[in-house]
Amino acid sequence: MAIKKKKYIMFIDETGDATSTPFTLTGVIFENKYCVDQNAALSELKTKINQLKKECFGTNDIVLHLNDISKGLKAFAGIPKGNRKLFYDKLPEFLKNLEFGIISITIDSLKMGEYFTTPKKDHYVIAFTHLMEAFYSFLGSSSIDSGRIVLESRDDKGNLAVQRAFFEVFNNGTLHLDVENQREKIKGFIIAPKGDSVYQSGLEIADIICNPLSRVRQGKIEADPKCMRDYGKENKIFKAIKDKIYVGNTEHDFRNWGFKKVPIVKKKREWVDDPA
Repeated sequence: MAIKKKKYIMFIDETGDATSTPFTLTGVIFENKYCVDQNAALSELKTKINQLKKECFGTNDIVLHLNDISKGLKAFAGIPKGNRKLFYDKLPEFLKNLEFGIISITIDSLKMGEYFTTPKKDHYVIAFTHLMEAFYSFLGSSSIDSGRIVLESRDDKGNLAVQRAFFEVFNNGTLHLDVENQREKIKGFIIAPKGDSVYQSGLEIADIICNPLSRVRQGKIEADPKCMRDYGKENKIFKAIKDKIYVGNTEHDFRNWGFKKVPIVKKKREWVDDPA
């Protein structure tokens, strides 16, 4: 009996400004049946998220956005600090127990400006290219049937930019990767409206981990929530999800794959002409 191949969805979120400050694009990869409701039954992911929301905020009818939880904004404006702190306390263990993979690309905008003086591509395009390169590598497994990509809708200009970035890689591959064999595995590129019930859970997880991963990749403590007096100096969230970061070759450092910072540079040192 043939083994049934798996279908995956990568949900993407961003943090930072694609032109000036450090900019991070993060994809979280879930198996389709794990994260999308099936035949009117809630997915395992949504069931677990709803339980977390109920425990921390007393309601399921709320969309998780880490910045809003931290600062008590929008839907979280009337929720006490203690409840929002409880969310941060529960978050590492909650994320650890979910089944997903991670690809996170951070663009160091200052170094991009220092090292490249010619006109530069939009940092979103650069980050998306590296993100897709790793995702195509992930899809290369013979056990995988297909993959889809889902992003939350932005403004018209932003939506157009990401569509261009996607089709540039989809049609042409990347500098390091011929995508001819994997291209047929991409079955959808979806810009979901805000609050979309089908894809909301996956987008919530992407939102929750994107900023902490960006901060860690920059050498900062992962969070500075305004609802807590002292978060501490331990990267609790990062330690809980570190093993979920995608590595296409286990002999390589994960910073070459799913936890990359661009440009990759080394400090200048004296050159020796002859071998030692």
